[in-house]
Amino acid sequence: MATNEIAEPTAEEAEAEATQRAEHAKASLLARVELLKHKVTDAGHQLDPRAQIAKHPLPAVGIAFALGAIAGLLRATPAEPGKSTEFSIKNAAFAGLTAIGLRLVREVALSQLGHVAKHWWTRADAPPPNR
Repeated sequence: MATNEIAEPTAEEAEAEATQRAEHAKASLLARVELLKHKVTDAGHQLDPRAQIAKHPLPAVGIAFALGAIAGLLRATPAEPGKSTEFSIKNAAFAGLTAIGLRLVREVALSQLGHVAKHWWTRADAPPPNR
């Protein structure tokens, strides 16, 4: 009569299997870390204001104009010539952030304008102007 015994793996086989599983887990973990790194990098590029302004210059200029208009309207002005305006940290912070935003938009817009002008100037079919 035949016996149905399951052969127990030897110590070497068990160690080899455990090593193989550890290597597989390590490779899987490294692949996931690399994927996460790419996702974080992509998210950083999407959140980069300079890149977004360069990608969408006209809406950026419109937003900067609107922020400037709002800042001008919200700025406290004295109702009477002799009265002083009340200083507010909130107004100062808003004005500072608006100034930073407008400067950023200006820099990117001028950079883009420079690139467009350089491209226009160096086109092969457009001769340079005579001066």
